[in-house]
Amino acid sequence: MAALLHARLVVAEDTRERIVAFLQDHVGVTNIVVVRGAAVQPAGDLVLFDVARESANEVLRVLQAAGVHHAGSIDLEHVELSLGRAAAAAQAAAPGEAEATVLWAEVDEAVDAAGRWSAGYLAYFLVAAVITAVAILVDSTVLLVGGMVVGPEFGPLVAVSLALERGRWGMLRRATVALVGGTVAGVAASLALALVLRALGRIPDTYTSGARPLTRFVSEPDEFSAIVACAAAVAGVLALTQERAGALVGVLVSVTTLPAIAAAGVALAVGDGGEVLGSLSQLGINVACLVGVGALTLRVLRRLTPRTLTALAPPRQPDERATRPLPPAPR
Repeated sequence: MAALLHARLVVAEDTRERIVAFLQDHVGVTNIVVVRGAAVQPAGDLVLFDVARESANEVLRVLQAAGVHHAGSIDLEHVELSLGRAAAAAQAAAPGEAEATVLWAEVDEAVDAAGRWSAGYLAYFLVAAVITAVAILVDSTVLLVGGMVVGPEFGPLVAVSLALERGRWGMLRRATVALVGGTVAGVAASLALALVLRALGRIPDTYTSGARPLTRFVSEPDEFSAIVACAAAVAGVLALTQERAGALVGVLVSVTTLPAIAAAGVALAVGDGGEVLGSLSQLGINVACLVGVGALTLRVLRRLTPRTLTALAPPRQPDERATRPLPPAPR
């Protein structure tokens, strides 16, 4: 997690003065560079600066409120290493802690992208469903964990949580389509695999007899399923907002959404209605807890994000130097 961010703005000439004045007055901003007329498409001035992570949300909010991203652009990138007294002073002066600061614009973009239907998303879902179906058939926890890690279903789930928390109905529609579509595809892939194995007489006796001590829990939901799903929702949102990939892998392993999907497909193939009902119940519990607790966690984190009333200063009256025409270009 970078403690310093580098920003590149393309701003309209008539707003440059106010924006630069705002940046100069902000304690978390430093290393400001202005190159007038540098941008060609869209036309405008180039403004570069560094901002402490703790101040990034406020600075972005003010720039967006000023319409910088409409007339020009706002680009932000993480600085892995910064040596200099000015940058260190800005980070020390910025209120809050870098480790606890969530970059909400970055989270929104990442979650929206993860919650969209795509060919790659479908491929991961199908592969994960097949691996998990085999794990259930042979009662293997190793394969079960492998399928859970490969599964991409957490992206749409957290996208649904964010959409509900922010009231973004377009994102909610896209994430729901991805989640439902992936679920149907996962059940179909597991069903097809089990049907082929059944036709070849290769369904393991341990599955048909119910002797699956390692994976039986997938279709037997209880109160512990809800507890784990709620805890995983909190951990998943924290891992996502604080850029902790290792913790996110642990979340994927702890929830049983994909195993329940695969178990439902396999049970359909062998005609076990009780197994189908149990798997779908497990899936429903996990989805409800992940979405509901995920939305609540996002709301709490957003409430904890410090907010200020900083805004751009009103435009200044143009002086004679600002209205003076440019000298002719040399021949």
